[in-house]
Amino acid sequence: MRTIWRLAIPAALLAATAGCACRETAMERNYGASYKMEIANQTLDPEASQNLQPVTGMEAPEAAKVYESYVKGFEKPAGSVQTYIIPIGDGGSFSNNGGGSP
Repeated sequence: MRTIWRLAIPAALLAATAGCACRETAMERNYGASYKMEIANQTLDPEASQNLQPVTGMEAPEAAKVYESYVKGFEKPAGSVQTYIIPIGDGGSFSNNGGGSP
């Protein structure tokens, strides 16, 4: 009986570790592929990094005016304050008497 256990235990361990073979899974093979694909899909001009010419565009005064108008778009006029009125009590159409339509 002892000899059977001496052979059975190593055989069971070998069978248990056989499923853990070091092979690459599909997830490991494609790791980062979706990230790389999204970067590629969002790139307008893939060859743009090869162009070493300086970038030309707006001059500083025009760019400053555009930025100022952008910032002013978020400012609220000084006198404008929003007021909310919340009806409390017997508001007529707001009553909840368990009936159908108000």
